[in-house]
Amino acid sequence: MLADQKLDVYRRAIEFLALASQIATSAPRENSFLTEELNRAALSIPWNIAEGAGRFGAPDGARFYS
Repeated sequence: MLADQKLDVYRRAIEFLALASQIATSAPRENSFLTEELNRAALSIPWNIAEGAGRFGAPDGARFYS
């Protein structure tokens, strides 16, 4: 298991990503631009956490967590 996958916040971000996907699939088609934005935003959270967990210095990693 990678360092980022051990973090509770990472697991919560993955749960949120699944929830956002469910919301996006049930939203009306005329709001497709909003559902695409929701999916991109939800996906960026675990990506940033994973990137921050791979950093070596605490200040450098903290920048990704904020």
